[in-house]
Amino acid sequence: MKTKLKDRAFLIKSIPYSDSSLILKAFGHEHGQLSLLAKGIRSKPQASLLNPLCLYEFSFYEPRESGLCLLAELSLVKEFDFTDRIEVWTAAECALELYSQLIIPAEESVAYFELLRNYLVYLDSLQTNAVLIWWRFLLRVFRMLGIPCDTQTCSSCGGKALKAWDKGSGKLFCDECWNALPDLQNRELLSPVSAMVLSLMPVIGEHLSTLKLDRNSVSSLNELFARYYQAHFHKALRLRGLDVLEQFYT
Repeated sequence: MKTKLKDRAFLIKSIPYSDSSLILKAFGHEHGQLSLLAKGIRSKPQASLLNPLCLYEFSFYEPRESGLCLLAELSLVKEFDFTDRIEVWTAAECALELYSQLIIPAEESVAYFELLRNYLVYLDSLQTNAVLIWWRFLLRVFRMLGIPCDTQTCSSCGGKALKAWDKGSGKLFCDECWNALPDLQNRELLSPVSAMVLSLMPVIGEHLSTLKLDRNSVSSLNELFARYYQAHFHKALRLRGLDVLEQFYT
C-alpha cells in the first residue's frame, strides 16, 4: 500500500479531471509543488470549500506513475478572502501564478511556503497600493532564486541617482552611466515615480499611504522586473494578473 502523507498547502488552482473529479494544484509546506487527484469531489460538499489562496491540510497517498497524488482528506486551515478588494486579490493571484511557473527544490519548499504565507497575511491588511507589496515579494523571490536585484544603485558605478534601465538585462543605471550605453534604443528612462519607488523598496511598507502611483510607472516597473528575470533564466515571466493589476492605476 502507498504511504499516506499529510501537508499544509495553499491551493493554486483546481482543474476538471472528469465529470466527478478534480486535479488540485497546490504548494505545500513540506512537499512544495503538489498535484492531487481528488476523486469524486465535484459531487461532495467538500467541493464548496475549494478556493484558490486558501490554506488547507491535505492527506494524500504518494504519486502513482501518473505523477498525481491521490487525495484522501482535506480540511480548511485558513481562508484568505480578498473578494471585496479586487486589487489586493489580483496581487495575491500573481504570487500563485509565479509559484506555478517556478521549479523549487523540495528542500527549499519551507522557505518559499513561509514567504508566500507572510505575503498573503500582509496583503490581508491592505486596501490599496498592493502592487508595491507584490514588487517587494517578487524581489524576495529573486533573492531566493540567487538573482538578487539591487533597486537602489547603478549597475555600473554603484551610484544612487538612478536615471534609466536597460531592456535587455533589466539593469539600472545612473544619470552619467546611462549615456554610455551602446544601444540607445534598448534603454528606457525612469519616471520620477518609478525612480522613487525603486529607491524606497527596502522600506516600501513604510510608504504605502504616501506614494501616488500612475499606470505608466506601474507598467514600466512590471516590465523592468520581467526583463530582469528573463535575462537570468532565458524565459519570459508572463503573469496574466499583472495586466489586470495595472488597470487599478490611472
